Amino acid sequence: MRCFVVIFTVAACAGSAAAAAVSPASCANSREFFARHNASADDSGQPGPICGGECCGKGREMSLRSFIRRLAVDRVLAETRPVSDLLLSTRQTLQDHLLQLSRHSENKTEGLLTQLYRGHAVRTRGALSALYDDIRTSLRTNDHGDVTPGSHSRELTESSRKFFQNVFPVAYQSLVKKEGQQITIEYEMCLKDAYDAVKPFGDVPMKMGTSLSRSIRAARTLLEVLATGAGVLGASEHVLSSASEQCSGHLLRVVGCAHCRGHDVKPCKSYCLNVARGCLGFLVAELDAPWAGYVEGLERLVRVEADAVLREVEKSVSEAVIYALENHVTLENKVRQECGPAAMTDAELSSPLSPTTPTPRRNDFTVPPPDATILEFTASLAERKKLFYGLADEICEEQDFAVSGTDNCWNGKTVGEYTKPLVQSASMSDQKYNPEVETEVTEGKVAEMAALGEKLRQARQLLVTNSWGSDAPSAESFMQGDEAGEDGSGSGRAYDDDLSYDQEGSGEGSGVHEIGNSLYPAVKTENQPATPKTSAATTARSASAVLSVTLLTLLRSLT
Repeated sequence: MRCFVVIFTVAACAGSAAAAAVSPASCANSREFFARHNASADDSGQPGPICGGECCGKGREMSLRSFIRRLAVDRVLAETRPVSDLLLSTRQTLQDHLLQLSRHSENKTEGLLTQLYRGHAVRTRGALSALYDDIRTSLRTNDHGDVTPGSHSRELTESSRKFFQNVFPVAYQSLVKKEGQQITIEYEMCLKDAYDAVKPFGDVPMKMGTSLSRSIRAARTLLEVLATGAGVLGASEHVLSSASEQCSGHLLRVVGCAHCRGHDVKPCKSYCLNVARGCLGFLVAELDAPWAGYVEGLERLVRVEADAVLREVEKSVSEAVIYALENHVTLENKVRQECGPAAMTDAELSSPLSPTTPTPRRNDFTVPPPDATILEFTASLAERKKLFYGLADEICEEQDFAVSGTDNCWNGKTVGEYTKPLVQSASMSDQKYNPEVETEVTEGKVAEMAALGEKLRQARQLLVTNSWGSDAPSAESFMQGDEAGEDGSGSGRAYDDDLSYDQEGSGEGSGVHEIGNSLYPAVKTENQPATPKTSAATTARSASAVLSVTLLTLLRSLT
């Protein structure tokens, strides 16, 4: 009898201890947790359907479930949002830079024309404005990142031709030297019609137009590619935010159920990772490879050649007018064949062609190149090449989502050791081995992820095509680095500390050779080494200054 009493007493004590472990008194351990997760008040005495603990009724469990899901998604967005902001801010910086540079370039070229043609230069302003309006139209893109070849871009080769065609009558009048007179409207129209046959400026207009067209198209593509990357990140955020209700339940089991049962412990790290990878990670894991290729493409190919080309427009105009002046005899003969002798009328405004307008100050044209922006951008983006690979794992870095180790932690059922295997990644191929989550993949989700991955691949391929033109390598060879340039990432161009692009220069590197008593633009022969990229901007600035002086000298020599 005594033995029975002892056994009964011991059993009763054990039962009381077990009851105490889950009694409402132990819920005090979780009060701070409930308060932090917006679930301090419980509006229902019914046990929760998922955790079923003494400390959480149905109302508190619902509050926890909603809050924990938002917390998990916000942790993921904290990783993607800065990258999206980086892409969009860099895109805006580069676009603003090129638009600003185009206005400075326009002012500089207008100043040159004013120096050359004085009162008659006003007749060239409409043509000049039209050219730069086309340039700026091509540089303006939206934020949607729809990268379709040649979308909404202007054909700048034709814009260049029209500009020089409209400048031709003014340039020709400077050759005939009829003070107080100007050519008639009818003769001016004939000159424009005869432009293609006469070719008054040689091949300079075609070269300038081709250079502008290629560089501006490449710059536009870069702006669109940056917007595309941000758009894909935004779309992936939407997919993650629309995770299933089943996923919310799994996250509640990981983070909340221990506290609902009166245990103030954190989940085991491997348990959290299995749920995060199978619940949210698999949704975007298939973007890992396309995103890595996209980032690599930007690392290698992001450059703004349009910067250097816009700086050289004034130089090209100088070269064109010098060509016409040096070949004025042949030019006048061709014009007479096409339009007859110059028909003149009294000019309302006439003035000598010698320049009296002061040269604009150098500082008015100081526009630093975007090299520093590009270097900072590529360095920051390179750190996020594996963004999607470990995106879901970031959830388990949140304060209440996991603790290091597998002992004395919440394993989903009790406090103890987590013994289930850890899936290696969030990829779909690994999820069939996930011991915690039975992944549900709908055809809609699969199609959505495939479309986002294809957007990244298309953006990268367009960047390759527009950076290397017709010699662009295939996607496979590019990924292997077979066609990578030696310059690596960055703009591939260096500038002097003096960033004013009307810097004067002389001697070697000026881009001009002296032959006899005349100055001519340098021409590279087969035996001459190509001008290194690092001196390209300096060469352009120096050559532009010398060409302007040469042009004015030639004009005076013809008076």
